[in-house]
Amino acid sequence: MFSTAARALASRSLPRAPSILPPSRSMLTVSRLSPSVAELTLDKAPANTLSLEMALAFSAAVSEIEADPSVTALLLRSSSTKIFSAGLDISEMSGPEPARLADFWRAIQGTYLSLYSSRLATVACIEGHAPAGGCLLSLMADYRIMTGGGPRIGLNETALGIAAPYWLKDMFVETVGRRNAELALLKGTLFTGEEALAVGLVDEVLPLEEVYPRAKEEVLKLARIPAKGRAETKRLLRGAAVDELLAGREADVAWFTEFVLEEGTQKGIKAYLDSLKKK
Repeated sequence: MFSTAARALASRSLPRAPSILPPSRSMLTVSRLSPSVAELTLDKAPANTLSLEMALAFSAAVSEIEADPSVTALLLRSSSTKIFSAGLDISEMSGPEPARLADFWRAIQGTYLSLYSSRLATVACIEGHAPAGGCLLSLMADYRIMTGGGPRIGLNETALGIAAPYWLKDMFVETVGRRNAELALLKGTLFTGEEALAVGLVDEVLPLEEVYPRAKEEVLKLARIPAKGRAETKRLLRGAAVDELLAGREADVAWFTEFVLEEGTQKGIKAYLDSLKKK
């Protein structure tokens, strides 16, 4: 597990949103694949976008699953075979109220901290599109299995006129390599499953009907690895990145809110929303 001090700091730094209703669990479903394996299903119609409430609900669900010591592994999937997650809820960034925008970003940070630092072995079952925040959720998993053909995955923030935060950029660079990441981030590239496999963004690509069965097989296999050694190995691999964000959460919030609230950024977000309406 991650250090007690880091866990305590994470808990003190949870998103503060006293003005909103408690996170709705109707956006997520938690079930068991086996006594030691949980399945967390994204179920927020129509596209599993990460709103403030959805991000809070996600982190809360991961924390609740982790609180059960009998659970050692987690399968993350979508209720839709067309969309894993369409990413951040863009409406949260269009003409936003500054305090809610800051809480929104704390909640997005919280999704990263909850899953990327999780003691659980994690598998992402990516049956549909996973742009931007959908790619974020995928990257946080230990193993990624995706449908080939049509679905796309990647960090296309530049198409919206924004930039990926440093902690997401770093995770992407470590996954696909610096040059692949540099080109993809600058261009806002969305990869097919086959292209994602070629750069290391996903670990397997299969026909749609084989993705979920294979993801179940893999997560059950990971659950059989002795949990203590696996979790400590994960801490050694990821702990420095987690600690860096924990130490600088509010600076990252300030960067994000200032950038999003700029007039030029707001124009870009509005133009992107208008293009989506035309589609």
